[in-house]
Amino acid sequence: MNRDTNPPTPYPKDRGQVDQGRRQFIERIGQAGVLTVAASPLLGARAFAQQAAAPPAPIPGTVPNAAIMAEKDPAVKVLTERPLTASATAEYLHDEVTPTARLFIRNNLLTPDLDAATLRLRVTGLVDKPLDLSVEELQRRFPNVTLQAMLECAGAGRTAFSPVPRGTPWPATGGMGCPKWTGVRLRDLLSAAGVKGGAVHVAFLAADFGELATAPPVVRSIPLAKAVEPNTLVAWGLNGAPLPKVHGYPLRALVPGWVGSASIKWLVGIEVLDAPFKGTYMDDSYRIPAYPVAPGERMPKETVYTEAWPIKSIITHPAPGAKFRPGAPVMIAGRAWAGDLEVDRVEISLDEGVTWRRARLSRPRDKYAWRLFTYEWTPRERGYVTVLARATDDRGNIQPMVARWNPLGYFWNGIHRVGFSIES
Repeated sequence: MNRDTNPPTPYPKDRGQVDQGRRQFIERIGQAGVLTVAASPLLGARAFAQQAAAPPAPIPGTVPNAAIMAEKDPAVKVLTERPLTASATAEYLHDEVTPTARLFIRNNLLTPDLDAATLRLRVTGLVDKPLDLSVEELQRRFPNVTLQAMLECAGAGRTAFSPVPRGTPWPATGGMGCPKWTGVRLRDLLSAAGVKGGAVHVAFLAADFGELATAPPVVRSIPLAKAVEPNTLVAWGLNGAPLPKVHGYPLRALVPGWVGSASIKWLVGIEVLDAPFKGTYMDDSYRIPAYPVAPGERMPKETVYTEAWPIKSIITHPAPGAKFRPGAPVMIAGRAWAGDLEVDRVEISLDEGVTWRRARLSRPRDKYAWRLFTYEWTPRERGYVTVLARATDDRGNIQPMVARWNPLGYFWNGIHRVGFSIES
């Protein structure tokens, strides 16, 4: 049965063993050349994982959760410890550019403590000239790009579903952010390597590892068309500084507009394939039914990959429970985004959706950056008020009142509502 859960796992005996296993793994990728998906060298990570032994303490080769959270804003609350997940809610996401200290955390395994000076990124598979690059070589050889782009976990908002599916208990407005990223375009790397005919998907290999020897490697592939889209990056920078270790240092993929699982952290391998990669993060999780199912039903046999996020918005001001006075203007504000599409409009309702009023929408910036909306309203009477926001994309898709339920709790994009009081 498909799951979005992470089993507990034994640690490697020491960091040296982790590095040795990782080097052997990457060497197998570089030497394999073009392979079928079933025989992909990326699957060799399982052999690497089997070298792990009983857990010592402290965990070698990883960054402790306490050290990670010490760098985060207090608004970012831990949801699970292993794997580490943490997030702030909408009222703390009002910044135009999400501060690094408030960017959500979603690990599938542990946070590896990697060294940029020794890490190698290898591009293999259906290419004419495999690449083997240090971080410095990557930065120097290819044009550097900085852009603002959404990053959002597929399960963001999961607890807003009814019944609540299993998985990370993201709050209704947790698990997303829109910082600035710096890196190189993936298409430039693929162009330098020379993509061969028959290429269909591009797979990313991560260097993180789990607690159990049976923990599957974190590998996900995306269609070639998305890989060569100019906003898809191999990134090393976040908001003008190097990536923090929990956010993928020293390298990560950035696949903007798509579910966060596509933007693999701790990137060490890129492989061009003749079909989608077969593995846990493609086939056992991050799937949704190919057709609607009733709330509470099991996953049907017919499923599709989670890819681009649907139209969505959140209200960032006022905060839930805020208090205002009659006659004083209240600024309602928030953020809207639309996956691979564009936000066309945002509307506000102050009467539980009976009527809708158009909000002011900021100008488009970078293609995958969220957009600010504002609506000024002056209350005349005392009482409790609920404000709702709904967005519409440029193809006419309207944010639903309640998101379509699915067994793994992905793509919650139901209308966000915030209650506040008018008091004299």
